Amino acid sequence: MQSTSKYFRLLILCLIGALSIGIITISARHIWLSPSPCSTKALAGGANAIGGEFQLLDTNGRLVSSKDIISEPSLIYFGYSFCPDVCPYDLERNAIAIDILRDLGHSVTPIFITIDPERDTPKRLKDFSPIIHPKLIALTGSKFSIDETMKLFKVYGARSEPFDSDDENYLLDHSAFTYLVHPEKGFLEFYHRKVTSEELANSVECLLSTTR
Repeated sequence: MQSTSKYFRLLILCLIGALSIGIITISARHIWLSPSPCSTKALAGGANAIGGEFQLLDTNGRLVSSKDIISEPSLIYFGYSFCPDVCPYDLERNAIAIDILRDLGHSVTPIFITIDPERDTPKRLKDFSPIIHPKLIALTGSKFSIDETMKLFKVYGARSEPFDSDDENYLLDHSAFTYLVHPEKGFLEFYHRKVTSEELANSVECLLSTTR
């Protein structure tokens, strides 16, 4: 009888230990998957799955690296200057958010990376940039370098179907996210186009305040 009682006590202790390990494992898994308090999104693979170093051409035709241009927190947007609707709206939204953040005491750089290097030459982007925002850094490059940069940020972009290869007025289907990157912390967050200027600025302000 006494040995049976010891057996049950041992069994209960083992069950409690297993349960405790399970709770710890679930908690650790939850912490790993949970986004920051300033975000509503969790990323598969973590923040390191998005972004990285790249080299592209600025509006003067000079080769610049991501380290050269991301000297402060930056909002990166991929699009093209001939875009008739989505890109102008998103870029304007970002520009307004940049000004709101300036008033809140945060200096943030807007960056535009074309997915249409064939038409978005350095000269074209030099004329295009000041229309969007005086701080805007616009980048282009070879098709290969653009494709590689798009892969880093998981960006989709392709000519709309059907298309004529000789048509110079083609449109592009593409993803429309804005990416917040930090010169030291790397990628911090991404925003879809339904986010307003105020919501974007508030999220960026929160993230920048917690990464100091």
